[in-house]
Amino acid sequence: MLSTVRTYASFVKLSHTVFALPFAIAGMVAAYAVPTRLTGEWHGPMQGGRAVEAPLYVPYSWIVLLLIVCCMVGARSFAMAVNRILDRRIDALNPRTAQREIPAGKLSLRAAWAFALASAALYFGACGFLGDVVLALSPIPVALMLLYPFTKRFTALCHIVLGASLGLAPIGAWVAVRSLSDPEGTHTIFNHLNLLGEWGYRKGIGWSAVAELSPWLLGAAVMFWVAGFDVIYALQDDEFDRANKLRSIPAALGRRKALSIAVLMHLTSFLLFFSFVSSLMDPGFAAYGQGVGVYTRLEKLVWAAPFVMLVGMAYQHSLVKPDDLSRVNVAFFTVNGVISVVFGAIFVAAWLLA
Repeated sequence: MLSTVRTYASFVKLSHTVFALPFAIAGMVAAYAVPTRLTGEWHGPMQGGRAVEAPLYVPYSWIVLLLIVCCMVGARSFAMAVNRILDRRIDALNPRTAQREIPAGKLSLRAAWAFALASAALYFGACGFLGDVVLALSPIPVALMLLYPFTKRFTALCHIVLGASLGLAPIGAWVAVRSLSDPEGTHTIFNHLNLLGEWGYRKGIGWSAVAELSPWLLGAAVMFWVAGFDVIYALQDDEFDRANKLRSIPAALGRRKALSIAVLMHLTSFLLFFSFVSSLMDPGFAAYGQGVGVYTRLEKLVWAAPFVMLVGMAYQHSLVKPDDLSRVNVAFFTVNGVISVVFGAIFVAAWLLA
């Protein structure tokens, strides 16, 4: 049984979930902390029909965290499984990937599809418990994930599509929290189980959560960060890609220019990470939509988060040269894994210490 678990974990590179999950958690924490202007009757400590500003406070937030983790693991496992299934013949031709589970015969095609469908069921099930808004939007990430394996056949911008897939994670987490208990029809796990009592019927902000700017800044930052390190990772296959008519930036432009583009992507990513934190601190900077304003519970510790990403991105570029790819895996997995975990930990620590 342990061997089977290891096979499936390797099949979808479960450890690579670390690239997106910390940002989803950061999006969740930020969504709880940013004040929201709410109107109408409250069934809690504050009463009356006047507008009030308060941070979203939802007891049992650990359930929300668990559901977001299920969404992340389910969606990413589905995406990786489908990618491996569709690329199985290409993987068999590439010496670097020939030992992956399907081409090596460690996993049958039927078992791979069954795992993909089970992962999709986990994702959509968790989205359903997070509310009507999240469930209505849930097909969008799946559609993008299904598109990615095909983009490698016709565009070198496949790295951006991959980045966008992961960039939706913090946006989804933000929307999940902000749209909880929407009076216009959202039914959440809290309503079903009546865990919140009178708090289960407080006024939420529903679909307007999608129009808030902060999560989109974070999502865009993650997109360019992922696209940049995916360009670095693709350096290993530039010759194979050209020979097999697969598209990537290294295959199209060569290693040196590809690394320069990766640097530009990562600089853009840092600026967006910085803008995200700024939008949370300065109500005049990103007063777009409803609810983006001054932090009430997070300490200024979060200012360190963008600079952690900047240092990590700069370090990984120092490890990889056009004529020396021996440390690509260290740059790709180790460095990016560490900085993403630290980024998420900063937000969690600030939240707990506030």
